[in-house]
Amino acid sequence: MAVEIKMVVEADLKQVFLVGLAVNGICSHYPFTKLEGYLIETCVVEAVINVVKHAYEDPKGKELAVICRADKESMIFEVWDWGKGMDGLKPAALDFDPEDVTSLPESGMGLFIIQQVMDEVNYLSQDTKNVLTMTKKFTPQEPPHHAA
Repeated sequence: MAVEIKMVVEADLKQVFLVGLAVNGICSHYPFTKLEGYLIETCVVEAVINVVKHAYEDPKGKELAVICRADKESMIFEVWDWGKGMDGLKPAALDFDPEDVTSLPESGMGLFIIQQVMDEVNYLSQDTKNVLTMTKKFTPQEPPHHAA
């Protein structure tokens, strides 16, 4: 049985934490570890921040949507906006020296994190709507051990 939850929020950085709380809460009701729930929350929040910062020249009064859909095997998270689209989805790479902490970038790591955490990431820009789709498969559950 598929379940779908849709959240529509103003494209405002002050609203981002609400999306994060909702996503983490939703993940807690599915077979994800706490760490996976936190990582999924981070990915969706990164995607929402990117919309606020890059899709809308002036985000005031604009909206974005987050759709969470669950089936038997996975959860799919879509982040929709109606602003400027990306130039496609390329594999993200980090360009810094990990031995030199001063070279760590302050931004630009969101897409890399999303691609590392999620099992599948797709992007579609059609007409006036942009959709980033992130899929995370459920953690296989170990059967309970019974005493002999």
